Amino acid sequence: MSRSLVSFKSWSLAFNGSDFETLRDITFKIAPGERILITGPSGGGKSTLVRAIAGLVDSSSVQEYGTRVNRAKSVAYVGQEPDEQILFPTIRDEVAFVAETAVTDPSEVEERIREALDSAGVTNPIESSTGHLSGGEKQRVAIATAMASRPDLLVLDEPTASLDGISMETVRDAVHRVINDSESALVIVEHRIKLWRKLVDRIIVVADGRIALDGPLDEVLATQRGALVALGVWVPGHSRATKPKARQRGAQTVLTARKLVVRRAEGAKAFRLPALNLREGEAVAITGLNGAGKTAALRVLGGLIAPHGGTVEYVDQSVEPYRSPARALVKLASSVLQNPSYGFGNGTVGDEAPAHERAAVGLRGMDRRHPQSLSGGERRRLAIAAALSREPRILLLDEPSFGQDAHSWHDLLDRLRDYLDAGGSIVLASHDQLLVRSLAHRVIHLGEPL
Repeated sequence: MSRSLVSFKSWSLAFNGSDFETLRDITFKIAPGERILITGPSGGGKSTLVRAIAGLVDSSSVQEYGTRVNRAKSVAYVGQEPDEQILFPTIRDEVAFVAETAVTDPSEVEERIREALDSAGVTNPIESSTGHLSGGEKQRVAIATAMASRPDLLVLDEPTASLDGISMETVRDAVHRVINDSESALVIVEHRIKLWRKLVDRIIVVADGRIALDGPLDEVLATQRGALVALGVWVPGHSRATKPKARQRGAQTVLTARKLVVRRAEGAKAFRLPALNLREGEAVAITGLNGAGKTAALRVLGGLIAPHGGTVEYVDQSVEPYRSPARALVKLASSVLQNPSYGFGNGTVGDEAPAHERAAVGLRGMDRRHPQSLSGGERRRLAIAAALSREPRILLLDEPSFGQDAHSWHDLLDRLRDYLDAGGSIVLASHDQLLVRSLAHRVIHLGEPL
């Protein structure tokens, strides 16, 4: 029997200053060429475990107990937030940084770059600025960069969370091709099993810092369905959309947008947004493929950036939103960005949002933790709780359901519905069609650029 690529035995990890161990008594092995899906509740320890699998443990900030061994010669890791892993100004520079270290003959670099970009479905011009890419486009570039090394261990932490449906399939197919053409082991952290079901052969469920289930994927789905549902795992075929609550009749218009043209930055593509009248108690979803301008539209509607053309007006306000003082703007509109970490300004979770708002979105017992120590899904819910605590008339949400297990997803949906019932208004950009169908009264689909 071949030696394991990665192994853990009675291994635990605690962050310095924490009163508890984030991961406890972890024991398992990863064989060369094995394909593993890691799933489980939001905040259960998946991301911490997968970083340890990749060898990304900061010994200065944690205490480890037990045994952890990594024999992989080359490890490629793609995390949850593409903004945190894009280092270079252009797509070519980003992928070339890895390609140049992975080949012995410099003449092979360009071929390796093209191969990696093609496999990940990156269609942007190779000299495009990484600063002008959408979140989903950045994620595809990050995956291409990882693939350029042809690693023997590829670790992906929710690699498709910010992608549209077509891009999800493109990335999945790209990973499939790379894995099939090599002997690489694959470890994927993902909440939704369906997308990766045909690619992986083993599932590890992490809950409350422990391994709750570990076995062949099809066998676990067949014999442990009830346990998976109870843990909040998105079991294929289990969840169904529910219709949004009826809109209030005669509700006041709180925002209007006319002839609106948006773009992320100078030199980026411009997109036109259809005319919009947003009323009290109404949720409007903005959908479209990656790079279609959804995030830019939210930022313009929320007064964070100026429109490229057209107008945005808030009720009873004569000043354009982007010209409004921050103190006045935050009472009217509160935005939760695609990367919620950018919005945190305090040292503890308890200082970011009041206890009742945190509890409403399933965040309890975390008062003393630093916001950046939370999982991706927990950070998103904390940002939404903080935004709701400001009692804005309009809430603007960019991919609010990213990183949520089934339980936390429903907690979030219930809280947002309560906000609408109280007369608040929501504009959200999302690829989560289940959320769109369950919350939004209207859908605006952004298509081709101008």
